[in-house]
Amino acid sequence: MQRFIEFVVRFKNYITLCTLVVLSFALMSAGDLSQLGGFRAVIVGSIGWMQSIFAWVPNPVALKSENVALRELNLQLSVEAARGRQAMVENVTLRKMLELRKVVDKKLLAADVIGKTTTQLRNFATINKGKSDGVKDGMTVITDAGLVGIVTGVSDHYAVIQLLLNRDTKIAAKVQRTRVDGILAWEGETTLLLKNVPTSYDVQAGDVIITSNYSTRFPENIVIGRVARVEDERNSLFRRILVEPAVNFPTLEQVFIVDYTPELERLALERMVDDKQRARGANP
Repeated sequence: MQRFIEFVVRFKNYITLCTLVVLSFALMSAGDLSQLGGFRAVIVGSIGWMQSIFAWVPNPVALKSENVALRELNLQLSVEAARGRQAMVENVTLRKMLELRKVVDKKLLAADVIGKTTTQLRNFATINKGKSDGVKDGMTVITDAGLVGIVTGVSDHYAVIQLLLNRDTKIAAKVQRTRVDGILAWEGETTLLLKNVPTSYDVQAGDVIITSNYSTRFPENIVIGRVARVEDERNSLFRRILVEPAVNFPTLEQVFIVDYTPELERLALERMVDDKQRARGANP
């Protein structure tokens, strides 16, 4: 029955035409052509009546085509809406990064993150700038939020960043409010630990942690994060200070490379003194 209805709907115009032709020949064979004028009104009325009968029956082919067209339009609108939202997010991010240029007194080079790992003991990110753009090994990487890491590998067009979320992270840092110094290390997952801070020193939750002028790797006064929790450990002269990074590493997309490299003379002198101390410890 369903197939019959679909057949009738699809070819209803042809069926109507054939019916009318047959009816016309039948009337003409009746013999009196003068009577055909009287049947003209009847035929026109019959056509309208038959069309009204089939008008309520939906056309499956037309409905299918319309459905496909609506789905394609819906997909296009969804893509355009997603692009619009992405453009708004990028616009806000770029505006913040442009404001950063006014604050930092050193030359900044913008780059896009094209690859990263943030689930291992040693987390890195790859950016689309390299030696040809002036990037050097040891340069600091930041965003408008704060410190991202340091460049540890460079090719002609790409560079690799060692993120803060790395077991090799060791940063000379200080509490911005009280100028208390400490060593910042990665605690695991997304948390940093500020070490070597005595229990008598003033450090509170919410304090901003910045890079110290004692650092040989990073420029001073770059925001690293905020103190999330301060704990007093038993039988210890130092506090356990947990720091939440200012940068959201899972959503990291754009960065700035700071045109700053450590002073080689200072690094060489400190390394020489450190080697001497180790040699004395090995041969008392």
